[in-house]
Amino acid sequence: MVYDVLIAGAGPAGCTAALALKDAGLKVLLLEKSIFPRDKVCGDAIPSRAIAVLKTIAPELATEMSTFNKLLLTKRTQIVYNTRSLHFNWKIPAYTCTRMDFDNKLFGMVEEHTDTTIIQNTRIKTITKTSEGYAVADDKGNVYNARLVIGADGAQSIAAKQLAGYKLDREHHIAAVRAYYKNVSGVDEHRTEMYVNKQFSPGYFWIFPIEGGMANVGFGMLSCDVAERNINMKQSLQDFINTVPELQERFKQATAVTGIEGHSLPVGSRRVTMSGAAFMLVGDAASLIDPITGEGIGNAMLSGRLAALQAIQCFGKNNFSAGFMLAYDDAVWEALGGELSFHAKAQKVLRQSPWLLNIVFALGKIEPIRRLMQKRF
Repeated sequence: MVYDVLIAGAGPAGCTAALALKDAGLKVLLLEKSIFPRDKVCGDAIPSRAIAVLKTIAPELATEMSTFNKLLLTKRTQIVYNTRSLHFNWKIPAYTCTRMDFDNKLFGMVEEHTDTTIIQNTRIKTITKTSEGYAVADDKGNVYNARLVIGADGAQSIAAKQLAGYKLDREHHIAAVRAYYKNVSGVDEHRTEMYVNKQFSPGYFWIFPIEGGMANVGFGMLSCDVAERNINMKQSLQDFINTVPELQERFKQATAVTGIEGHSLPVGSRRVTMSGAAFMLVGDAASLIDPITGEGIGNAMLSGRLAALQAIQCFGKNNFSAGFMLAYDDAVWEALGGELSFHAKAQKVLRQSPWLLNIVFALGKIEPIRRLMQKRF
């Protein structure tokens, strides 16, 4: 069978693209390597942008997601640098939710609200250009033909490697690990926490509350620093807890309910190729993770919607050329480029001159400056 649009990957970016195509009259195929519900190693922070994107597609989708009972509303963020701390109160709602629950909810919305053909438990092996689009072969020997491909297959994207020639660049990539804990003392279900400590610089540690009194606990660092210093990320997570006095006390009665697992974060610290003849890359496959916060879900969903809008334009104009596709790249960069570029510069400066954090935290005690920080980050 020949499809109009093939979406590779049913994470937030791929599912959002499918939802945004629901009324386009196109034959859409969604391929997913796993079987839902499935876990995704992540920090589990869900930004307001995720709900806002759904609202632009259909208000009822945003309402359905924002009232999802697994979504935990967070109102405050505490950032700790050595013994100093800054507190931010967010005016726009943000959330936490395990990726198993959030992604499964979004996937269920695609099943319920669209006519998308969904095939799970299939891994893409090759994507080959044809005169009519692409032939996508999976690990079972099946071949799917589509006029246009949207690569939403994550940090290790086959689409990005085969269609855009992506290779790992550790200067623009974060390695991270996380585990779920219970009985961490002092966890506030409305507050997320991030820690930066000179012993683990330039890495960062987080504690995010999860529904049911659980906590997502993790540690992240630029991959180039991990490689250069031969950092053991799993051990660093444990060392952070055991070395920082405040955390030592808070984790005395805590129990890890999962093992420590790693994940990759291709960050948007540079502008990369996100499209070509009859294809687009979205989400992690397009390196759209925030360099400072590590947040990627909102950006992934925004890019998925923009890719869907571009796909509709392609079929309307019968134009799938690389030049026409550049409108998608421009739209993504117009929406996210300023934010990503600013955060990339801030990350670079603080990494090269970590002593500046002392000044940042001192100035952050001044209310107008604290509000500016809140706005920019």
